[in-house]
This record gives sequence, structure tokens and C-alpha cells, in this order.
Amino acid sequence: MFNIITGLGIVAQLAFIGILLFCCFRTRSKGVILLSAVLLTSGIFGSIFQHFYRPYIDQWQAGEMSNWLTQSMTIWEFVLTVSFVESFLYKSLFVLGVFLIYREWRQGKFRLSQPEHREELAV
Repeated sequence: MFNIITGLGIVAQLAFIGILLFCCFRTRSKGVILLSAVLLTSGIFGSIFQHFYRPYIDQWQAGEMSNWLTQSMTIWEFVLTVSFVESFLYKSLFVLGVFLIYREWRQGKFRLSQPEHREELAV
């Protein structure tokens, strides 16, 4: 059951990214492009943070590291702090994308072009 729900979530996210990519090409909106890029690279953000703080956690658990950080907080407080910073950066990029979309919408970039009325000549 869990695998089915996970699979459906992944399919829904890929469909949403596909729709955003289609909108990127159609509207050439900076906000939509930013949102698409953030969604496409969401796994990279987690990898970057883990790449930098994982060696410290390993040394911290082994007791090989002793500095101001290890003396002022526990490992779990450190992990929570890093996850909050990661989440803040990720969500702030989303907010920036939404703001760009709103600004472009206010400027009239997303209006549908009305088809021109052609008068047919009666012959």
C-alpha cells in the first residue's frame, strides 16, 4: 500500500513538473522557470547539505570532535537546525518564484491573446 501511494505521489509530482515545463516554454516566465528549476533540483539541495554536514555528524558521534558547537548543542539539535535552514532556503526560492509570477501577471504577461475577428467577404 505504501509503495502505491509513494508511486502515485511521484507520478503526480512529475506531472506537475511537466505542466510547469510546458508553461515555461509557452509563457517564458521567470517565475515559472524558477519554480520548475527548484522542483527539478529538489533532491540536489538535500544532497548538498548532507555532503557538508554528514562528515561532522560522523565525527561528532564517534567523539572525535570537540569544539564550541559540540559543547553547546546535541547532534539532534544540530540536525534540526540544518534541516530548518535547508527548508527555509527551499521555501524562500518558492516564494520568490511565486512573487515573480505575481509581478508578471500584474504586468499582463499571462493574458490570453484574443483571436482576431476576420470579416469574411461575401462573394
